[in-house]
This record gives sequence, C-alpha cells and structure tokens, in this order.
Amino acid sequence: MIEKVAEWIEKDELIAPGDCVLAGVSGGADSVCLLLLLLKLRQRLRFTVCAVHVEHGIRGADSGRDAAFVEELCRQRQIPCHTCAVDVPAYAAREGLGTEEAARALRYECYLKVAEKLGYERVRVALAHHADDNAETMLFSLARGSGIAGLGGIRAVRRLSERVTIIRPLLAATRTQIEAWLSAQGQPYCIDATNEDTDYSRNKIRHEVMPRLAEVNRKAVFHMAQSARLLQETADYIGREAARAAEQTCVFGRGSCRIAGELFDEYPHIIRSEAVRRVLAETAGSGKDIGSVHVEAVLALAGMQVGRGVDLPYGLRAARVYGGIFIGRAGEEMRQSGGNAPARVREIPREELMRLEAGEELSVALDGGEMRLRILDFSGRTEEIPKKKYTKWLNYDKIKNSLQIRKRMAGDYLTIDGQGHHKKLKAYFTDEKIPAEKRDDIWLLAEDAKILWVVGGRIGADSRADGHTKKILEVRTIGGSYCED
Repeated sequence: MIEKVAEWIEKDELIAPGDCVLAGVSGGADSVCLLLLLLKLRQRLRFTVCAVHVEHGIRGADSGRDAAFVEELCRQRQIPCHTCAVDVPAYAAREGLGTEEAARALRYECYLKVAEKLGYERVRVALAHHADDNAETMLFSLARGSGIAGLGGIRAVRRLSERVTIIRPLLAATRTQIEAWLSAQGQPYCIDATNEDTDYSRNKIRHEVMPRLAEVNRKAVFHMAQSARLLQETADYIGREAARAAEQTCVFGRGSCRIAGELFDEYPHIIRSEAVRRVLAETAGSGKDIGSVHVEAVLALAGMQVGRGVDLPYGLRAARVYGGIFIGRAGEEMRQSGGNAPARVREIPREELMRLEAGEELSVALDGGEMRLRILDFSGRTEEIPKKKYTKWLNYDKIKNSLQIRKRMAGDYLTIDGQGHHKKLKAYFTDEKIPAEKRDDIWLLAEDAKILWVVGGRIGADSRADGHTKKILEVRTIGGSYCED
C-alpha cells in the first residue's frame, strides 16, 4: 500500500519537497489510512503533515465522538490538528442547498481558511477519495448526464487558490485495500452510520450498483479508473477547444451571454456542446444542475425562429435572437451583453426576398432616408459593378437566410477574405477609426450575425459579386445624409 501511494504521488507530482500537506481527516477508514500513509512517507518525500477535521453539526453525539477520535489520533502522533465546527443544516436552509452539497461547500471553506493560516508557501490539502469513490462518481455523473468532464470522475489534483491545491493520493487504492491495510496495522477508525443510508443517491450506487458491477467483472473499479484517466485527457482537450470557440463567438455581459450563431455553427457538435455547458455554468455561477438536456435545448434554438426560448436552471433563459442565441435572466433577451441592442430591426424573410426575385423592389425607411433593395440578373462582367459609397451589388446566390436591416449587436462580424476568415465588427470599427459614440448609429445589412454590408463602408468578402455570380442583390440608400460622393 505504501509503495502504491508513493508511486501515485510521484507520478502525478502531487507533493514537492517543502510542501505542507494538510490532511482532511473525518475519522473514517479512508481518511485515517491517508493520514497514516502520509506520516510514513513524509521523511522520504520531505514534506510536513498537519490535519484538519470538519464537524458538520449533523449527527449529534456521534459527530462529537468523531472529532474527539481524530484529535486523539493526532495527539498520539504529535500532528497539529485543526478542528472546524460548522452548521450544515442552517447553511443548507439559508442557501437553498441539499445536505451533501452544503457539507461539501463548508468543508472546502474550512480547508481554505486553515491552509491560509498555516503560512506555508504551498499547501496541499490531501483528501481520501479512493478508486471506489471515483467509480461511483463516474456512474453518478453518467446517470445525471454530466458530460465527458463528469465521466472523467475525480481528479487527482485541483487548484483552490494561488497557494492551496487539493490532492488525492489514494485514488490508486480500493476501499477493500484500505480497510485491509488498516486491519493489518491494528488501527481502529470511526464508522459513519449515514454511509449505509440508501436514501442518499451515492450510497445507493455504492451498496446496490457497485456489487452488481463486481459480479460482471471483479476488476470493474480498476478498469473504470483507467477509463477515467483517458476521459480526463479527452475532456481537457475538448475543454481547450471549447474555450477557443467561446472566445471567438461569445460576448459576456453581467450575468448574460450572447452567442454569435453562424460563427458558432462552424464548430463540431461536441465542441459546441462543451462551450454551451461552460457558458451556462459561467452565466449561472454554478454548473452543478446543468445537464445534457439543458445543453441540447440551447443548441436546438439555433434552428428555430427568433423569439423562441427555453427555461434553464438557476433562473436562466436562453432565447433565439437576431444573430444567435442570448442566455441570461428571464425577460432580458433584448438587453444584449454589449449594451448595444438596436432600437429597430427590420427583418426581410425569405418570402419577401422571393418577391424581389419576381421583379419587385423593397423600400425600408432609415433615419431621414430609405434603403431600397432589388434583384438583378448579372452578366458576369465585374467592371459593371458600381463603385459607389451608398449603392452596393451583393452576391445574391450566397444569401440563404432571412436578412435584417438593423444597428449593431454584440457578436457581429465581417468576412474579410476569400478563405472565410472573420473580423469582429467592433475590430472593423476600430481599424476604420470610427468614433465609439457614432457606432450605434450606423445601419447594417445582416444575415444573422454576419454583416453583409456596413452602410457607407465595406461589404463582407463573401458577399462580393464575381464572374460566377448569376443574380445580384442591389442595395441603395438614398435621401437624408446618404448622398453619393
């Protein structure tokens, strides 16, 4: 057991010479085993050991006896022990949390407080999760639809703050191995009766599901641990790609996010799913109750009409808006994350474009002027294309969706070359040295978040007519300040 744990610590570089290792000790078999193993390894790996015990205020006299057991265990071995008393029921009621979630939150709060008091440059908070805990977590996550990250189970390392990191040295050991080792040492430990209560979901998995898995394959826990490592690596890779996707397509505001639809749709489904999961967690402030059903509901909005929406956990709502998807508090769909929602949007649905194809002309009122649209057959001679500021010929063959005549929205972008590279509209305005106070007044012709034409400025590279173009969408702005040079 000692060599197994030492190998695990060294493999994942869980502890470095000079570290203070603060062991979380409940008094149960797992944490007692962890503490004793750390004591046997501290000289070999050159680290300091302290202990912390959290008394949850749940189990009455039993809770007090566990605290006394841990304190005596540490006194006998001359280990500094820090006991933190918390009131889980009161905290759970105040924060609207379940008992297990509240207990976990308060434990981590205690770990951080004690770690910060110790004054060491690096503190490793060692927790006693083992291979069986990992397998149970994987199954629990699978049942909840938690995605690849959840299926990766419990990580060996997780940073809490700049100086404090959670480590789990026992993930390579099983519950049976831990209890056998303690028995060989003649070391008693506390037994928490609540661990037998199958009203708790995790206990139900432990006592009813895991034994059946062992009947299927006695090395099920070991194999699940191997899979967990692979899934963690996969989740890390997908997470990095999802973060890039979110950076390119999402604009965050206070408690809200707007996803630029067309840009977002270019990414594979698995990347979009993870990006949405992260966006929901960041917007809500927690990812605990975000499941695959919520992620898929948000993704499905991309194919729906503007105005359709779906309610989500934590009081969030996702809605289909012009140019993409808005995620925020219910009723805030039009309060775009950049604070620059247009005062008016004129949508031109496909049915109206079809009437233009039949030879009609459409006129839309602008500020003191108007925009006129018509469709023309094109000869393919590019020299015929007008070089005018307020008259543009666009490649109608490439327009597949409804159009909008509107002011800017967060997430808007221009296609800048024939390879499809994009530039955010904000960056275009900056490059063109357009004053910030004038940007909200500029009219745009858009296809969702893709800007076909900045009125008075450039058109998107993929909107330009070329020798292969069959039909032209002519767009003219006239009257008011829209005077050709």
